[in-house]
Amino acid sequence: MEAYTGSDILEFQGKLITDVADGDVVTITYPNELMGMKTGKNGNSIVVHNEMGREADVVVRVIKGSPDDKRLNGYVTAWKNRLDSFEPLSATFTKVITVDGGVANEITTLRFGVPTKPVDTRENVEGDVEQAIAVYSFRFADSDRALA
Repeated sequence: MEAYTGSDILEFQGKLITDVADGDVVTITYPNELMGMKTGKNGNSIVVHNEMGREADVVVRVIKGSPDDKRLNGYVTAWKNRLDSFEPLSATFTKVITVDGGVANEITTLRFGVPTKPVDTRENVEGDVEQAIAVYSFRFADSDRALA
């Protein structure tokens, strides 16, 4: 089996993110398990759904000063300043995968997101390119993954 990927698509609030940095442009991770389980005497077990397992942490890396940086920074500012204009974020990440000559899309839909921290900054005189990258962190209350 052969597989490769490229031409992935990231949207925030229905707008494409195109001013991407190097390396991992977007990372989606899940900080919680989908279930809780306890096993007691005689192997009796209880398992329940953990709704916090739906939460997703999203990290996005864009070029500092770019239009995408300004737009994402606007979401952080609106959240920090408790502006009435802030609206919970939605995002969609489509990973385009070619497998044995056919195309498959892994689509992650994220709902009800908020920024989790401001963008770090620094100065480096040794040519470190990371100083030109804005790293945004968000948490979304709900996510779904589909293959199409």
